[in-house]
Amino acid sequence: MTSIAPQAPVVTLEAPNTLMDTDTFAIHVQELLMDDQRAPGMVLLHHHISKDFEEGGFSFINVPAAHMLALDLDDATITRMANIDEGRRYSIVFKHYQHAQAYLAKHYGLPLADPRDPAPADASPRRSVIVVPAPLSTPPRLTRRPLSTTAFSPFGVMHMSKKQPIRVFLDQEIHSRYLIQAGTNGLTPSALGEHLIQYGLTQLERGEKAPLNVPAGDASPAPHGNEA
Repeated sequence: MTSIAPQAPVVTLEAPNTLMDTDTFAIHVQELLMDDQRAPGMVLLHHHISKDFEEGGFSFINVPAAHMLALDLDDATITRMANIDEGRRYSIVFKHYQHAQAYLAKHYGLPLADPRDPAPADASPRRSVIVVPAPLSTPPRLTRRPLSTTAFSPFGVMHMSKKQPIRVFLDQEIHSRYLIQAGTNGLTPSALGEHLIQYGLTQLERGEKAPLNVPAGDASPAPHGNEA
């Protein structure tokens, strides 16, 4: 008796969830769903929009480290990658929202609408093929490339020194300004933080104390609790 292979799940993106929307900047987040349930490990599509510039902004896909072995990290549409949450998750950055959608279609089976061939109104959802990697038996750092020290771009592979996490606690107003500057300058929040730290360190090493004389309230101490 032959067994019937199970159908692949219907892959969709949830409706955009607006995290921020100002006159100059907006952030929308969409979660990848499979049969209307959260994708394994949670896959998020972030769309940062800079309204001051035509086609301004960027998008990135936030994925768990367990998915990295099955993803094409040499895709020419990837502009950079970021190791977040101490290596437990990664952000894959694209210049255009459509590039991020195409990447989800390629690796997770997300259907893409073709404006030249619209689907009939009564068409049933398309069943898509998806490959979800099995749990890793080795830490993510033992993959084909040292992901924590390598960034990928259309111009080749860029090797970087190993990054160490730094915790900074900001008031809500400062945090909002920080995210706006990240999107306006086409950077991820972590990349913006790295640039600001490098600039401040250079000033301090030159004997300039201006970076230490920040306005009161710009940074708040760590919240009370058991956090390190």
